[in-house]
Amino acid sequence: MKPYVISHMLGSVDGRIKQDIWGFKDHHKYFEETAARIKADAWLVGRTTMQEFSSKTVPPLAKGRVNIPKEDFVAEKVSKTYAVVIDPSGKCFWDTNMVSTEQVIEVLTEKVSSRYLEHLKATGVSYIFGGTTELDLKLVLKKLYRLFGIKILRIDGGGHVNGSFLKAGLIDEFSLVLAPVADGTIGSPTVFEAEEGYGKRKATRFTIKSAKRIYDDFLWIRYLVLKGRNVR
Repeated sequence: MKPYVISHMLGSVDGRIKQDIWGFKDHHKYFEETAARIKADAWLVGRTTMQEFSSKTVPPLAKGRVNIPKEDFVAEKVSKTYAVVIDPSGKCFWDTNMVSTEQVIEVLTEKVSSRYLEHLKATGVSYIFGGTTELDLKLVLKKLYRLFGIKILRIDGGGHVNGSFLKAGLIDEFSLVLAPVADGTIGSPTVFEAEEGYGKRKATRFTIKSAKRIYDDFLWIRYLVLKGRNVR
C-alpha cells in the first residue's frame, strides 16, 4: 500500500514556477491557501525548499567514532500531520523536529553519516532510508504509509521533485493554481522536470476532476492521472 499522492503547484500559463518578474504582491497566498484546502496527512518537498524551514546553522556534530545502523527511525509521534523532506545526502539540520504544526520526516539514502543520524535522533526527527545511494520512491511511499500511517500525501514541489514522482508513475492527482501570467524566460524552472530529452518515456495524461475561478483571474484546476486506461 502507498499514500494517495497529490502534486500541488502554482504555475504560469507557460508552465513556469513563480519568479519575481511575475509582479504579484502576495504570491504565497495563491499557493498556501489552496494547499490548505487539500486534506492530507503530510506534505513533501525537496531539500532545497525545506532548507527555508530548517536550521540556519550547522550544529556541532559528535566527535569520535559513531556507529549507528542504517535502519529507519520513527520518533515519538507529537503531531497529527507530517512534513517530509527528500534529502538523500542529509544536508538539512534541525533545531526542532517540527515545521509549524507538522512533525519532520527525513528521507535519506545510506550514504549519510552516522553523525548525521545521531543529530536527527537527538533532535527527535524521524528518518527512513529509500535506498543505498539512490532513492526508490515507490519504497519511500510504502514506508510512509506503513510506518507513519500517511494515507494522503501532498507534494509541494519544486519541479525536480514533481518530475521524479511523475517519471516513476506515482502521482495520482495534480492540483494546479494557474496564474494569469506568461513568464517567457528560457531555461527557468518548470512545474515538472523529469529528464532531458524524450527517450522512451511517455507523457502523463490527465482528466479534469474540477476547475474553479479564484482570486479574480486565477484558475484552480484539479486533474486525475489516467492510469491503466486506453487514452484516445
